[in-house]
Amino acid sequence: MKLVGVREFYNITRAKIISALNCAIVMAVCTTATFAVDMTLDFTSIQAQPIETTATTVEVTVTVVSYPEGFDPEHPEDYDPDQNAAASSESSTDMTSESTTETSESSSESSEETSESSETSETTATNTPVPTEKITETELYLAVYATTTINVRTGPGTEYDVVKSVYYGDQIDVIAVTSNGWYKTYNGNYVKKSLTTETKPAATSTPKPTAKPTPKPSSNTTKPTENQKPAGEGVSCKITFYGPQPTANGGYSKTTATSTTCVEGQTCAADWSIFPAGTVIYIENDPLGGDGYYTVEDRGGGVKGYHIDIYAEEGESGKYSTCWRTVYVK
Repeated sequence: MKLVGVREFYNITRAKIISALNCAIVMAVCTTATFAVDMTLDFTSIQAQPIETTATTVEVTVTVVSYPEGFDPEHPEDYDPDQNAAASSESSTDMTSESTTETSESSSESSEETSESSETSETTATNTPVPTEKITETELYLAVYATTTINVRTGPGTEYDVVKSVYYGDQIDVIAVTSNGWYKTYNGNYVKKSLTTETKPAATSTPKPTAKPTPKPSSNTTKPTENQKPAGEGVSCKITFYGPQPTANGGYSKTTATSTTCVEGQTCAADWSIFPAGTVIYIENDPLGGDGYYTVEDRGGGVKGYHIDIYAEEGESGKYSTCWRTVYVK
C-alpha cells in the first residue's frame, strides 16, 4: 500500500520555513503584548492607592503587530521579511516619539503652573500695604513742670535728636500736644508728656552746698574801672546770653527766679551751687562792653557748673554769641 503525498508533506521548502517563522513571531509578539498589558493594569492599581511618594512618570510602549500589507498566509512565499522589519521599526519609532512629546508637554505645563504660583505670591507680598501711624498736633497753651531730667528733642519721638535737657522742677511752656503723647514747646521742640506735671513739684530735700557770703561794697566805695578787677584768683567760665522769655499767653516775661526784673548789663543767671543768688561777679573783658560787674539773680535748667548766662535784650544773636571769659567773685 502506497502512502500518497507523504513525501510531499515532509518535503521542507523555503515557503514552509518562512511560514513557521512568521507563526513563531506572531505568538511571541502576542505573548509580550499580553504581559505588558497585565503589567500596566497592575501598575495603575498600585498608583490608585493614596501613598505619599514622589510622582513618577512611567512610559509604556505597546507594539501591536499585525500582518503587514501584502502578506498572505496562504502564499507565504510572496512575503518579503526585510520589508516587514522596516515597517515595524518605523511604527515603533513613531509611537516612542509621540510618548516623549507628551511627557515633555506635561513637564512644561507643570513648570508654567509653578512659575505662575510664584509670581502670584511675589505680587501679593509686594502689594501688601505697610501701616504707618499719622501723628497729629492739637493746639494747647499751658505751663508744665519736669518731674525728672527730661531730654528736649527735635521731634515727637525718642528717635529724634536731643537739643538739651531740662531738670526736675523746671518750667516748660507748651503750645501743642501730639497724638502720640508729646508736648510741643514754644520754641518748636518736644518733651515727653508723661514726664511732666501741671502742678509745680515741691523742692527737693537734698541740701545744696552754699558758698561763703561775700561782703557787699560800702556806699562810699568807688566802682572800679573796666581794667580793675577784684583780688583773688578767677575761674574760666562759659558765657552765653538769654533774652525775655515767652509766656503761655503769647507775651514775654523779664521776671527772674529771685523775683527781680532783668536788666541788661546787670542781670545774669548761674548755677546757685557755685555762684549763689545775690553774688556779685566780675567778668573780665565784658562781652556786652560794660564795666564787667553782674549780679546773680536768675538760674536755668541748662546753666550748670561754671556757666554764666548773661541777660541781653536781643538774647543770643549774631551780635552776642557763646564765648569764654575769666570770672572773679567780688
